[in-house]
Amino acid sequence: MNAPFFKYGMFGDEMSLVVAFAIGIGFGFFLERAGFGKARLLAAQFYFRDLRVLKVMFTAIITAMVGSFLLARFGLLDLSLVYLTPTFLVPQIVGGLILGFGFIIGGYCPGTSCVSAATGRVDGMVYLAGMIGGLVGFAEFYPRIAHLVKLTPLGQVTLAEQFNIPYGLLVFAVVLMALGAFVAAEWAEGRFGGKTPDADSLLAPARRFTPVRKFAAVLAVLGLVAAFAGSPYRTALARVDTRQLALDAGTKADHVMPAELADWLVEGRNDFLVVDVREPAEFAAYHIPGALNVPLAALTPDFARRNERIIFYSDGGIHAAQAWFLIRALGFPSVYMLFGGLEEWKDTVLFPAAPLADASAKDRIDFARRSAVAKYFGGTPRTGTDATPVAPAATLPKLALPPPTAAPAGPNSVPAPKKKKKEGC
Repeated sequence: MNAPFFKYGMFGDEMSLVVAFAIGIGFGFFLERAGFGKARLLAAQFYFRDLRVLKVMFTAIITAMVGSFLLARFGLLDLSLVYLTPTFLVPQIVGGLILGFGFIIGGYCPGTSCVSAATGRVDGMVYLAGMIGGLVGFAEFYPRIAHLVKLTPLGQVTLAEQFNIPYGLLVFAVVLMALGAFVAAEWAEGRFGGKTPDADSLLAPARRFTPVRKFAAVLAVLGLVAAFAGSPYRTALARVDTRQLALDAGTKADHVMPAELADWLVEGRNDFLVVDVREPAEFAAYHIPGALNVPLAALTPDFARRNERIIFYSDGGIHAAQAWFLIRALGFPSVYMLFGGLEEWKDTVLFPAAPLADASAKDRIDFARRSAVAKYFGGTPRTGTDATPVAPAATLPKLALPPPTAAPAGPNSVPAPKKKKKEGC
């Protein structure tokens, strides 16, 4: 799951790499401190001699699950903004089996192999080299097996939705399962690993309320609270903060200019969603490249993920404004309108007007750049001193973008679009 910081433009591609690097360093540090950079310790779990990996993973799972549920239930966290990786059942089961098989043979998972290699262990380096080779090989063969990778798609689902059970009850069940796994793990370590329960163990003979037992009791109580707390997701009931909506509308903080949107499309940015709220026939005649058609009457709370930055547009601005108000009222935090709608897009992006004869050098340079953008989207700059009207719909450009070479070369040329990144793990 991903937090939506990148989606909301809090940082760009370069900073996202810096953030990922910092998180990776911290994650690797704690893995090494826990001893998870040693293959013998990791492999011992498969022989039931040392199950600390299972204990750590279950502790992380139930802490995150209970904490996220309760924070969301009390309004401090919006779970609908958290990205869920789509489920492809059969490919992911096969991938899990392959990963487990490699884990047993090599004694490492991908993360722990990086930690082991970074600390100078030869076996970790060999495992890491094999992992990189596997990734390269998979990338080479992917075009031939792409159809297999997307078998049995279930979309973005959760166990609670799939089996129609309350979220809180599922949280409580996972907590009980984890506590049972802790007890079973300590028993197995004593039975197969020859370990004797220490004073802080759940199975310690002493009847003291040790820190471990206190932690288990707190998690059990919180899980029980979650079982009766209802759904952690916000309902579809609209809540309108009229003061904030008026402030956004008055300061034009809810607008995206057509030229700005055109630049984003040329750059190949993938941190926003453009939605055309006109009727399908109008959308088919012409629409902004990359836009989705969701007519105003079809807008529902689940039409898009809540972590999306959404830009609405229509012919003018009325329907887009109605869509903006509706979706903002339903709790979507990052919603915008295209200033002037499709008419302004045509006027300033597809068919920009040439400056007057006495225009400044800056205006001429700006027009040269806008002309390159217009040609990129299939439009034609308007030249001459007369106010040539914007072309009617019959002469609008085709929807397919021209290839990158169609943009003229030179200092004012438009760069080729970047390849869009996939979201999630």
